[in-house]
Amino acid sequence: MTETILIVDDDSSILTALRMIFEEDQSVITAREGSKGLSLALEQKPDLILLDIGLPDMSGMDVLEKLSSSCPETVVIMITAVDEVRTVVKALKLGAHDYLAKPLDAQEVKVTVKNALENKRLKDQIRLIQQPNVERYRFDMIGQSPQICHLVEVARKVAKSIETPVLILGESGTGKGVLAKTIHYSSSTLPGPFVTVNCTAITHELFESELFGYDRGAFTGATPDGKKGPFEEASGGTIFLDEIGSMTLVDQAKLLGVLEDRKLYRVGGKKPITISSRIIAASNVNLAKAVELGEFRKDLFFRLNVVKLEVPPLLERQEDILLLAEYFIAYYNRKFRKKFKRISTETKKILLRYPWPGNVRELRNTIERILLLEEGDVLLPAHIAGLESANTLSSLAPMVFPPEGMDYDEVIKTMIQSALKRTQGNVLEAARLLNMPPHKMRYRIKKYELKT
Repeated sequence: MTETILIVDDDSSILTALRMIFEEDQSVITAREGSKGLSLALEQKPDLILLDIGLPDMSGMDVLEKLSSSCPETVVIMITAVDEVRTVVKALKLGAHDYLAKPLDAQEVKVTVKNALENKRLKDQIRLIQQPNVERYRFDMIGQSPQICHLVEVARKVAKSIETPVLILGESGTGKGVLAKTIHYSSSTLPGPFVTVNCTAITHELFESELFGYDRGAFTGATPDGKKGPFEEASGGTIFLDEIGSMTLVDQAKLLGVLEDRKLYRVGGKKPITISSRIIAASNVNLAKAVELGEFRKDLFFRLNVVKLEVPPLLERQEDILLLAEYFIAYYNRKFRKKFKRISTETKKILLRYPWPGNVRELRNTIERILLLEEGDVLLPAHIAGLESANTLSSLAPMVFPPEGMDYDEVIKTMIQSALKRTQGNVLEAARLLNMPPHKMRYRIKKYELKT
């Protein structure tokens, strides 16, 4: 397929010369005004644009700025009459791939354009490979609750800035990792790799070598060629630091230094490596509270907490339970070649009554198990009989709500206080009574500042 080059310059001799250079191998279109060039770019979607900065009707910089938002995949090379550093830097920040200074050298023009087109071809190949993930995670998060709608709105804005750190908080299973991938794959530019680091799996002794990588011969047992760390592997993409609250204070200090300087050293290395990845951190504990308790560094918290996204537990977004269930049914129907079409009325009631302590992950696992093992076209109560405490909940009398409503946190706090009182402060037994995982019980005890 022939590639298209758009040349925008008010000098007719330059247009003629550049056309002669490229028209044998590429399709060439030209414009002598910025407005005409912009119109052709939007209409023709060229692969590459040679854009003069000094145009008669509008600045080439203004044209570039409009192109960066409307045609982000088009490669732009600026042409400037004066090799002026500030102008060049500004152009590169606005998204220009490279620049050429007048008077133009034919050989330099050929090489610069050739390299730019090869770079674009490589990006197009990567984009094609990544397209399934882009389509899957591009803000089609399932939910109509106000919390999720607001979360998506903020995340959509965050995705535009790869340099802005993001902190995602929420209980286990709420979808923090999915939200992180959604931000990554919804970037306005081609997303690079998405690299996940499970902070709970990295011991203090191996922290630097596992997170920053190491050079050849850094220590006994090091691989002969050394090893890249996740920050290097995520170059141009996103590094997702999952459960960052599990890091020791010493390791937190090392990480802070890297985030502040945007540079790191491999273990045994002497050459600084610049970080060019988006930083997204996640935690299922209240990091602000951990800072107060001295369990998390305040300076690291502030460095990560530029944009904070809190994913609510499934219990707080009941409007989304049936939507998610139907989504997972459709997904596993395709995967397992099943034909479940609907959820019975009684089954819907049970799904809505169940507290889902494992959040969206538990709901997904439940639907996966049912569609893998069961047959039929209707999801029945018998299919979800294994949901722990579902029968108990269905036998309870409906809760009476006062006209002024109830405070959710106060209700949960009161229930936990009652459970702790009944078990004489035994956290594990109280968690069992409330069908709550022990780590969530401890988290809420800290959150509500309860005594055990």
